[in-house]
Amino acid sequence: MLHYSCDVCKRPINLHSDVRHVVKIEVFPAVEDVAAGHADTGCCDGAEADHLEEMQELLESIDERSTDHDGLYDDGTRSMRFDLCDACRQRFVKNPLGIKSGKQLDFSNN
Repeated sequence: MLHYSCDVCKRPINLHSDVRHVVKIEVFPAVEDVAAGHADTGCCDGAEADHLEEMQELLESIDERSTDHDGLYDDGTRSMRFDLCDACRQRFVKNPLGIKSGKQLDFSNN
């Protein structure tokens, strides 16, 4: 039988009487589509840059990075999964980034 515990408070989650909540978080680099801004022009004139050279440089830099890290290329992408009890889920939903809610007051020096 599978046993679950809350990843925040470490309390065991009983599958028969408790609700187990799953939180999935994905972190990945945002890549803006620069070419999308030119998609509506409908033509390619001679002033357009040749992107083959840029692509070659990008592929070479990826190849260099992958050999520097024993064949692993780390682009910053992470996928995480957490099990939460109902009480911790309620706290998570209210403040998913864990930002401290204390207001900071700026007093003068007089």
